[in-house]
Amino acid sequence: MQYVMAQLLESPDVQGIALAQIPREEFRLRGDALALFKEAGSKVVADGSPVHLHFWDEIDWPAVDALEGRSVVLTDHNKMTSPVASHFDGRVEWVLDHHAGGIQYPDARNDIDEGLGSCCSLVTEQLLQRSSAKSRELVTLLAGVILLDCRNFDEKEKKGTDRDRAALEQLQGLVPVKGTKAWYKELMHARKDVSHLSVRDLMLLDTKVVCLRGLNVAFASIFGTVQEICAKAGEASSVVEAAQVLARDRGYQAVVLLFSKDKTNGRKALAFVPLENPEAQELCNVIVTRMMESPGKLPEDLRKNPLYETQGLLETGFQLKLLEEMSPLHVYHIKGEVSRKTDAQRERASTACALRPQILSVLLHGTFCSAV
Repeated sequence: MQYVMAQLLESPDVQGIALAQIPREEFRLRGDALALFKEAGSKVVADGSPVHLHFWDEIDWPAVDALEGRSVVLTDHNKMTSPVASHFDGRVEWVLDHHAGGIQYPDARNDIDEGLGSCCSLVTEQLLQRSSAKSRELVTLLAGVILLDCRNFDEKEKKGTDRDRAALEQLQGLVPVKGTKAWYKELMHARKDVSHLSVRDLMLLDTKVVCLRGLNVAFASIFGTVQEICAKAGEASSVVEAAQVLARDRGYQAVVLLFSKDKTNGRKALAFVPLENPEAQELCNVIVTRMMESPGKLPEDLRKNPLYETQGLLETGFQLKLLEEMSPLHVYHIKGEVSRKTDAQRERASTACALRPQILSVLLHGTFCSAV
């Protein structure tokens, strides 16, 4: 939607720059976005990312900060993140959003509808007001996102509103001739498909970063069993190499990988890949030790945690077992019931990590973490 708004704002006096707050390499993680820009006929580079969408790691920020007349338009956000605010504090010109939270910038123009299914419906209204000639590219992008956000107006999902439906109807003349039902199905399939992703991509796809004892640790949920990912990489050592390269590139000191459940044995796998420094290696060793000590040494407050009870951890613990045949990948089988809760926002097999807070809790109750 920022891609469309940037083009709508472009004028002899205004240079509209569409900016995504991610590195360009992460764009390919969104298969639905790749499919949508392809359908729209947008100009893309080799990895499928749009030429005219700029990414956080590509911006010359000192040059931006030197522009006295700079301002920012927020789309699908009602508040700037800290990195954005560091460059645009006091310079929010316009907010188009549908999230709860109200008006954060009273001096800006605010188009906010918290009940709306898609922010692209607001952008569509701007397109219709500002341009008599409808670009097929922009119409396709807006219509596709409205379909996805509103779940094709499925009555069971209850995502879309009359305002969303009206916006989509005004774009109907230029949407793909295959029809909205078939198109929505294609886009949802693309969103869930990870077959085009490399091992590094899969490590980035569903990752949270936490700081433990001054060390940045990435916890990644991997779509695939440990055997499948090793096969994709070529061998186990290549998985280690990919994780360490990623860690160096992103400033992590360790990467923890949770692999999907293996249907043949009902077990998941958990791998620890520290960089080659004593602090990171010690941290990973402590995590393993604390997990292996469960359930006998679980602190009382963890025993009261419903997640531990429903996953049977109070009785069996994590059931870690080292897979020596996977060396040099330091990986363990782990109890298959250790689950990750579905994150409905992403609408894929993607999940919000339930294991990560468990590990953190175990660490925080150990003597090692007294220095965190």
